[in-house]
This record gives sequence, C-alpha cells and structure tokens, in this order.
Amino acid sequence: MWRKLCNATSGLTALLLLGMAGCVDLDVENPNAPDAERVFETDKDIESLIAGAWGNVYQIAGSYNGPTALLSNASFQHVAPWSNAGQEYFGRIPRQPILNQAGAANHDRIWNSWIWSYRAISAVRTGLISMDSGLTVLPGTDETRARAYGKFMQGVAHGALALLYDSAFVYDESMDIEELVLIGYHDVMAAAFGYLDDAISLAGSAAFTLPETWMSYQVTAATLRELAYSFKAQFRANVARTPAERAAVLWTEVDSDAGNGVTEDWMMNIDWVSWGDDGAWMIHYGGWSMMPNHVLGMADTSGNYQTWVATPTASKQPFYMFTPDTRFAQGGDATMAAADIETVQLANPGINATVNGETFYMNSGAYRIHERPDRGTWRWGFYSNLRWLAWAEDEGPYPYMSVEELYFLRAEAAYRAGDLGTVATMVNSTRTLHGLNATDAAGTNTSCVPRLPDGSCGDLFEMLKWEKRIQAHGIGLFHQGWYFDARGWGDLMEGTFLHMPVIYSEYQLLGLQPYSYGGVGGAAAAPVGTYGFKMIP
Repeated sequence: MWRKLCNATSGLTALLLLGMAGCVDLDVENPNAPDAERVFETDKDIESLIAGAWGNVYQIAGSYNGPTALLSNASFQHVAPWSNAGQEYFGRIPRQPILNQAGAANHDRIWNSWIWSYRAISAVRTGLISMDSGLTVLPGTDETRARAYGKFMQGVAHGALALLYDSAFVYDESMDIEELVLIGYHDVMAAAFGYLDDAISLAGSAAFTLPETWMSYQVTAATLRELAYSFKAQFRANVARTPAERAAVLWTEVDSDAGNGVTEDWMMNIDWVSWGDDGAWMIHYGGWSMMPNHVLGMADTSGNYQTWVATPTASKQPFYMFTPDTRFAQGGDATMAAADIETVQLANPGINATVNGETFYMNSGAYRIHERPDRGTWRWGFYSNLRWLAWAEDEGPYPYMSVEELYFLRAEAAYRAGDLGTVATMVNSTRTLHGLNATDAAGTNTSCVPRLPDGSCGDLFEMLKWEKRIQAHGIGLFHQGWYFDARGWGDLMEGTFLHMPVIYSEYQLLGLQPYSYGGVGGAAAAPVGTYGFKMIP
C-alpha cells in the first residue's frame, strides 16, 4: 500500500515504479509495485541489481548524452564547433545559460546525470533492504562484497550529484521516500563521504573480488578500498564552486585520502560492447577535438599568445606557439613563413617523458577542425592532445582514476598548508622532464611557462596548475578535472555556469517554478576570473 506521498519526484518515483505529483492520499494496492519477495526470487537477482550500479554512474563520463563533452568545452579542455553533445552551445562566447525546460536543446545533458545517479542509488537501496530484511541471504563472502560495493556506489552516486547539481536528495535503505527533501550540495557530499567510509570499513581486510562484469575488470576488496579513498579525495577538493570554497576545503583530509588512494591508474576496459566511452572519445579523437588557445596558449613564450588574448573575440585566429615545454611541438621562429613553421613543428612532435609517448604536437590537417567560422574562429588551434589517440582509434584500457590527479591534489594540499618546498619538488617531478627549468619555494620561473595572459611568468601555484592540467588532461574523475579545478580556482570564462539546477521535471512535480543557471550576469555564473577571460568586443 502507498499512502500520502509528499515531495515525490520523477527521478526517484519512476525508479520506484510510482509516478505522482504533490501530496496525494491513496488507499489502493499499487499493481506496479509488487513486494520484493515476488520480484527477487533468488539471491542472484538482488546481487545483479546491486552489481549494475556502476554501469549507471559510469554513464556520467561515458555516455554521449552525459555532460563530459559540454563541461570540457566550457573549461577549454577541448573544443569542437559541432552541436553534438552540447559542445558548441556550452562552448559559446559569450557563455550561454542552461535552458532548464521541457524540449530545450541540450537539456538531456543536464537531465541524464540526475537519472543515472538515482538509478544506481535506488538499485542499491532495494538490494540492501532485501538483505537487511532477510528476504535475500547471500553466502558470507558474497554478502560482504555486495554490501561494501553497495556502500561504495551510494557514495560515488551521491558524490556525483553534489559535484554537478546545486542540491539533491539523499536516499538510502534507512529512508522513506515520503520524507525526502532537497538539500544543498555540501550536505549531499557529506552523506557521500559517510557511504564511502562505510565501504572502506566493510572492505577492510576482506578477501572478495568483484567479477569483471561489475566494473569492466575484476576488482579486489583492497582496490575497492583504494578507490573509495580516491573518490573521497577528489570529491572533497572538487565540490568547491569558488576560490573561497576551494581554500576552505579540509586539505589535510584530501592529502590523507589521496595518500590511501590508488597507487596505479585504475583502468576501465573500453570494448564498445559492454562498456563504451563517448565522452573520452570526443575529447581525444581527431575531427571531434581541438585544443583552444585560452589555457593551452600559456605554453607560448614568444608573445603570440598575449597578442591573441588582446584580439577581439570575433577576430581571433590560430597561432603558432614557441615554447621550451617539450610536450609541445618544437622548432621554428616568428620570422618564418607559416608553412615553414608547420613543417618544422610537425617533424618535432612533443614528447611526454612520463609515458614515453606523444602528448601534444603540431596537429596535421587530419586533426584540425578549422570549420564553421560562424561559430567562432577563436575555437581554432594548431595543437591537439593525442596522448590517447591510439586508444580513441581502437579500444582497450583507459584510466578512470588517475594517480597523477591524486598526486597533484597532494601537491595542492601542501600548497594550502604553506609547505612550498614540497610543492616545488612535486611540480619539478614532471616539469624538469619536459625541458622546463626547476622552480623553488619562491616560485622562480626562469622558463616562463606558463606565461599568463598579462605576460607575467606564472608563480608556484600557476606552475602547479599547469602541470596538473597537462599531465591529467582528459582522464580521471568523469574526465573533467579541468572544469572542476577551474571552477574552484576561479579560472572559468565569465558567465560559465558553476553548477546545474535540479532538473525541471522535479520542480514541476513539487509545484515549483524551474530555474536556470549561467550566462553572463546570470545566477551561479562565473565572474571574470584569474585570467580575465571574457568576451572582448
């Protein structure tokens, strides 16, 4: 029997096989909500329900309909002039608002992450209720595995909601849907930490292994524990919406959790059958991905970048960079003809010494999207991140939880603690591998990379940011380190939305007016930030 459902929302009630609006008294059996005993006849039924949770949350990064591509464009991690997956719209200058209404273009990119997260949350909740009530009895090791994984998924799903939306519902096996209310993102994230702590405790010294069908590869209890710590570290740093919030993060906790996190990249096996990743593919694949110059141009030490920055937005054209950073194409000088510079730089691609492979280089015509000038020639560039091009053209392992991301979170924790000598040592670990002079606690930058829009040489913190951006480009947490970092560092383009609104259908069912974010001068929109990025008429 279902009675008096208040604050019911489409995202949750649809998953619970009940859809209603407002507060309604019912005194009838709901034929669409049979009891658990009839639905889940075997222990394997409930285990399969829980096991599918990662497949739902994974869609935030991996699905064409997810936010990965639009967030990447919004943070200048990559650009494309195509309207697919919200890239062109959310990459526009001046920045445009989220259109949070039925039938709006790109609304599914806002809507889907909400739905996927609650599908995972609802599935785990049902499974845990079944086990708690005794309806489902799994063998000892299997029950520990299901519970630890279930708590892990509750943490990741709620953490994703807190990262992306201004508010959300916290929902687990201890709660009744009638009691749910929207709470702010900090409170949602606090709940996520609690679930991840439960997963860490349950995994403990357990000896279970998750089948590869759950997360694309087998995952031991020890690895699941490391992943839980890794998510805690990233969530804690990345939930910040402003520089003030980022500074107020408990960085000692970030450092501790990152130190207990994964010790090698945790990979997803992208086979494009059971597991696909359109988000990562669009970030890296030629014809879909090009590097804009707003951030990448800071590699240039010739002055070309500063000239480009000062050029009116509608008149910006791609330019050649000359940089001592050997992750970028080398050779040529400003006195040479453009064709000669291109010839030289194509013959001298950038090298990423840490992985012994090509990262950035002078991209050839096959990877250049100099099309649709009506959508902005400011999008055009001569350089692309092709570190993962071989993967994008085929399939196989792709890093989802990156050691480099955790490493630079620890470096930022040291910076926030005032341990500048440690920061310099950590930054130098990648900086000096790539032709750049070492820095020190004072932030000496004799290589002048990054060289900021105003022509100044970046200080120690800017060097830290540069190394993290380049080394962890397009990998790790939802493939969106650039967006989440830029939001907390205050580096986004003026008008970029700082988070997403609760999806319109939820507010309609609550009898409230849906709202939107972003756009220059709009609510929850980035101000002119660190680098002065704004529309230049």
